[in-house]
Amino acid sequence: MTVLQAIRGAAGRVALRKRMMVAYWFFHTLMAAFVAVPLAGVAVSNLGHSRYGAELARGFDLSWLVEVYFYLQGGPLAAILPMVLLAVFLLFLGSIFLSGGAVKMLVYDGPDYSPRMFYEGCGRYFWRFLRLTLYSMIFYGTALILQRILRKLADQAWGEGMEDHQLTIAGWVVSGITIVLFALVSTAMDYAKVRLVTDDSRKSLRAAFGSMRLVLTHLGKTMGVWLVLMVFLAVFAGLYLPLSNWLHGGGAGKILTLILVQQLYVFGRVWLRMMAWGAAVELDPFVRPKPLPPLEPVFVPVAPGPEPPEFLAGATAEPEV
Repeated sequence: MTVLQAIRGAAGRVALRKRMMVAYWFFHTLMAAFVAVPLAGVAVSNLGHSRYGAELARGFDLSWLVEVYFYLQGGPLAAILPMVLLAVFLLFLGSIFLSGGAVKMLVYDGPDYSPRMFYEGCGRYFWRFLRLTLYSMIFYGTALILQRILRKLADQAWGEGMEDHQLTIAGWVVSGITIVLFALVSTAMDYAKVRLVTDDSRKSLRAAFGSMRLVLTHLGKTMGVWLVLMVFLAVFAGLYLPLSNWLHGGGAGKILTLILVQQLYVFGRVWLRMMAWGAAVELDPFVRPKPLPPLEPVFVPVAPGPEPPEFLAGATAEPEV
């Protein structure tokens, strides 16, 4: 199976499960609103009379939020912080919970979508996927350690030079290597989830290491799918960002249009997430063929032969004297 065939098959699987995508999108949008609305209230209350504050609040500038937090110790932001952390924690657990049902429905070859089967998969695979997520930290941590080593080597090689363009180029190269390493880990974990569901296995650690080896062995197909999906993401972002910037600062019509465009972009991101799992489902039987079952013994009937001749005793021996 080629990369394009896997993408086409994944698109067919995802298209049959639109309600599952809507549930996934609704949960993430709800968690985002749970965080954004209180933070927007802090932004408006503290910088409501400042045009510069409006620009910072529009983009949710993180450095500005940190400054406000340290400036307003014991103020409204300190009261909101536990709620934000709770929302992030619920988003983490909820994403793992929903991914179990999503992968199960994508593995399922039936044409219809079953909410009962979806939520059954959510509960059945939650703990397996949670352990898999924790095990993935081993690979992500290794990638971060390698990034730090490469940056230190670059600083030692070009950090003391009169010109900094070599160090800048080295920083770009290190960032590119880090992105590729993170993509390898993410792709491997997608195949690990498919493996756990397909085999109905509880061995999350074995699935993590086995899928990493599988991705590295079939690098062209597995990462080829990731590259195609990144092209889709670049197209979505290229359409969304200019339109979003143009709609900022308009009237009520533009604000409503901006909200609609933002949700379409989020829905596109959800579609890409489903496409990655669907492509892994399509490629898994080809890159990881199942072992053949052991051969069963075959009993061949044998025709009865002639009876053996009757044993005839010889002459009786005389006793020795």
